[in-house]
Amino acid sequence: MQKSVIPLITAILFFLTGTFILNLQLWFSAGFANTAGAVRAAKSIDGILEEARVATEEGMAIAKAECTSEAQYRLGTEAALEPHLRTILIIKHDKIWCSSLPGNRLLLANIAELPDTLLALVQARYSLNGLPVLLYQTSIQEGKIIVTISDSHIRDALNTSLKNTHFMLVVHGRAIGLTGAVKDHSSSDEKYGFVQSNNYPFRVAYNHPAFFSLQRLFDQGAGMLLFILLISCAVAYALHKYFNKYTTPEDTLRSAIDNGEIVPFYQPIVNGRTGTLRGVEVLARWKHPTAGFISPASFIPIAEKSGLIVQLTQSLMAQVIANMNAITSKLPEGFHLGINFSATHINSPAFLDDCMKYRDSFQCKDLTHVIEVTEREPLNVDEQLITKLNILHDSGFAIALDDFGTGYSGLSYLNDLQIDYIKIDQSFVGRVNENAESTILLDCVIDLASRLSLSIVAEGVETLAQVEYLNRHNITFLQGYYFYKPVSFTDLVKILLSRPREKVVIE
Repeated sequence: MQKSVIPLITAILFFLTGTFILNLQLWFSAGFANTAGAVRAAKSIDGILEEARVATEEGMAIAKAECTSEAQYRLGTEAALEPHLRTILIIKHDKIWCSSLPGNRLLLANIAELPDTLLALVQARYSLNGLPVLLYQTSIQEGKIIVTISDSHIRDALNTSLKNTHFMLVVHGRAIGLTGAVKDHSSSDEKYGFVQSNNYPFRVAYNHPAFFSLQRLFDQGAGMLLFILLISCAVAYALHKYFNKYTTPEDTLRSAIDNGEIVPFYQPIVNGRTGTLRGVEVLARWKHPTAGFISPASFIPIAEKSGLIVQLTQSLMAQVIANMNAITSKLPEGFHLGINFSATHINSPAFLDDCMKYRDSFQCKDLTHVIEVTEREPLNVDEQLITKLNILHDSGFAIALDDFGTGYSGLSYLNDLQIDYIKIDQSFVGRVNENAESTILLDCVIDLASRLSLSIVAEGVETLAQVEYLNRHNITFLQGYYFYKPVSFTDLVKILLSRPREKVVIE
């Protein structure tokens, strides 16, 4: 369950993080775009007001003279030639003195109530045609010059292609937006950002973009969202493969046992004098599907530490039964068949039943079954253990102490258990050479076995000098590379077929 949930949670977090970062980038971009749009609007309005300033200069020249028909014509021409101006008015003593409109008409009501500021936004109700206007006012002697700018031109300047963004012209606490309505507006409103004109007393206000917007994500970041989703799926897939591929050494070994990759190899045991095949010791090899055969030194410690050694040994026993039953007619009489048992297995409740079922499963009934007790782990010798081994001994099993002298309590085992054989470890046999002092330890072991009437099997025999030494000391059973390497079942069959069927007597 955990191996499935973690990739899913990771993918979701990856997608959410990517979406958050994308949204943050789009939010910043929207903010920059809004500010840039406000700057462009402010420049456009600056351009319109510059037209008003130029028109005001013409009005000031006329105000110094008289308002003749020619003067009115000049004012009308100036208003008509400037694309964004509506009218030019010259006010004196709070009354219209001269206008760009024919007949000195006036489109504003209550002129006396207009504020004395350079710019002023006039609501529709103060305009005779019912439309709001922007005023550009300049004071002169006895009055002022007013240039009116149509609200439509202001809206055009404020109109941009940015979605969900609204710009407003703010003049002295009043604002006009795309709706054309003039409203009161506070310049301290935190919902808005402002761009101040460098030339005239107005601001362009714009709304801040929403921090999170699904519409913005889909409109501007759909491609990146899809990419993030694909990457998230790839991350989930990679983690799923990783978690399902990675296992602990114990899990890997358990899988190997279940898949039948741990197979028996057979180390032949021979008579050192005659070369007669006397039996085999069953060894474990890992037949890895890609790495080939793996030495037991790499996985037996893991099996013992994890408790898988019991399952591993049971698997080997089943395979040995199948192998030997397939060649029953080729096995010599009294053939010695030894298999190693760890302390964990011997102390387990299943040990006695495993051994009895193992013995009874062979078609050949004259085999000599040897239980080889390994000393890689301490063996708790108590009454229960002694009873188990005595039952097996009385049932025809021979008990051998494997790797004698290298484990925990070999000598105490000899005293407490019914041992039939001791197997001298190759570390002792390998010392033997032409030098007389090289055999001191081995001489002691052989003398001890003789005094206790124990048979000896010598392991790791590799040289002729070692064979000759062991023969001189009447060590009957030898195994090692000098005679045979551990072989597969197929090679064991070849060895048996190459020899006449022999009668083996285990001494």
